[in-house]
Amino acid sequence: MTEQADEAAPRPGLRERKKAQTRDAIRTAALDLFEEQGFEATTVDRICARANVAHRTFFRYYECKEALLFGWGFGRLLVEEFAAAPAELDPWAALTHAFDRYGGGVPEEAAGTTARRRELRRRCAHIRSVHEFAILRIDALARDAVGIAAARMGVDPDRDLRPAAIGALLAGLARRVVVDGVTDGPQAWVTALREVVGTRGDGP
Repeated sequence: MTEQADEAAPRPGLRERKKAQTRDAIRTAALDLFEEQGFEATTVDRICARANVAHRTFFRYYECKEALLFGWGFGRLLVEEFAAAPAELDPWAALTHAFDRYGGGVPEEAAGTTARRRELRRRCAHIRSVHEFAILRIDALARDAVGIAAARMGVDPDRDLRPAAIGALLAGLARRVVVDGVTDGPQAWVTALREVVGTRGDGP
């Protein structure tokens, strides 16, 4: 988002601020414990005790401890920007628009927290549950992208492969970031995407 857009945005209400504080407390407690004693030795029980929250509260914000390595709403912002892109844009232009708008992180998360998560994720990449969680979330991101692309194009994704191509592209980018640990920012992806789109053929 631009600075102007941020300034114009209304401040969150008390309920939203409390939810953000709870989410931050859980996230901070988890990251601290992962660093102190290791991911596998850290249980949800210990995270809840450190954050002073109940189990049911933890699971309102995170489906499992693996989710804490990927941030809240992993991929959600990019998909939302893709869906909200101006209707007159073709799917590739809409995708570029989404990357332009997407900041590459979670708005309520400090840059230092994002860096900690990435480093911990790198250290935990060999853990099966972490890898499987990443693949499941990437697959979900791709499915969402296929549905949005199909709706924008007015086609049946079971008969037209173009939406699946867009979903595969996003899945590949997400895998590069969250599985392979590539740290290129969203603008690098925008540049690459524009170059690829600029060389695509004019076939049907």
